[in-house]
Amino acid sequence: MSRLMRLMKRIEESKALDRAAGALAELIPPQLRQHRVTEVLKGEPLGHAAHPVVVLLPVGLYAASAVLDLMPGEGRAAKTMIGLGLAVTPAAVATGLAEYTTLDEPQRRTAVAHLTANTAAALCYLTSYRLRNHGFGVVARAVGYVGMSLIGAGGYLGGHLTYRQRAGVGRWDFSPGGTTSATT
Repeated sequence: MSRLMRLMKRIEESKALDRAAGALAELIPPQLRQHRVTEVLKGEPLGHAAHPVVVLLPVGLYAASAVLDLMPGEGRAAKTMIGLGLAVTPAAVATGLAEYTTLDEPQRRTAVAHLTANTAAALCYLTSYRLRNHGFGVVARAVGYVGMSLIGAGGYLGGHLTYRQRAGVGRWDFSPGGTTSATT
C-alpha cells in the first residue's frame, strides 16, 4: 500500500476527526435534510450529485488566476478570477454540505479533511485577493499558489471520498419503474 493510501486509511479511521465531523453534522438542522432545497443541492434534478459539477467553477477560476499570474501584466485579470472564485465558492460549500448528510462515519472523517483543505484554500485566495488590493503582488501570488496546492489536496480527498469510499455512488435509481430521486 502506498504512503498516500496509508494516509487516506488513517484519515478514514481517525477517531480524532469524529468530534469535528459530529459538530459539522449538527450544523445542518434535521428539517433541512429532507427539504426540497436540500434535494436540489444534492442534485436530484440532475440525477446525480451536484457537488462535483458545482466545484468545477471555483476550481477553474482559481486555476485561471494561477495561469494569469504567470503572465506579465495580467495581475488585474488574476485578481478578477480570484474574486469570481470567492463569489461562487459558497455554492460549492452548500452542495457539499447537502451531500454530507448522506455520509457514514468513515466518509464523514474524510469529508472533514476535504472541507478543511478547501477552506484553507479559500482563505488563501481571500488573503491573496486582499494583498493584491494593497500592492503586495509577489506575496499575493505566492499565497495564491499555496491555495492552489490546497485545492489539489482537497480535490484528492474528494476523489478518495467518491471513488474509494463510494460516497454518493449508487444513490440514484434509474431502473425500470425506479425514480431518479435519492435512495438515501
